[in-house]
Amino acid sequence: MEANRASPSRTDRYLTRVETHLRALKSDATRRDFISREIDKWEERYARFVESAGESHRGGDGSGQPTAFDFAETLIALGAMQSRYAERQPEVRHVRLQRA
Repeated sequence: MEANRASPSRTDRYLTRVETHLRALKSDATRRDFISREIDKWEERYARFVESAGESHRGGDGSGQPTAFDFAETLIALGAMQSRYAERQPEVRHVRLQRA
C-alpha cells in the first residue's frame, strides 16, 4: 500500500526558497545574518497576525488561510536553520601572550 504524499506545506515551500537563497550566499556569516533578518520579519508578521486575530493575513474567504501554526512552524524551522549555521562558526582560539 502506497502512502499518499501530502502536498508541500506553506512552510515547506518557503523553506525551499530560503535554502536556495542560502546556497547563493558567499559565507556562513552572511547566511546567519540573512536567517536572523528573516526571523525578525516573521516575528513581526506573527505579532500583526495575533493583534488582528488573523485578519492581517487573510487573503479571501477560502481555505488555505495562514494559521498560528504556520507562523510557529516557520519560526521553528528558521531557528533550526540558524542553529545549524551557528554550530558551523569557526572556533575562536585564544593565545596567551608571554611577558618579556
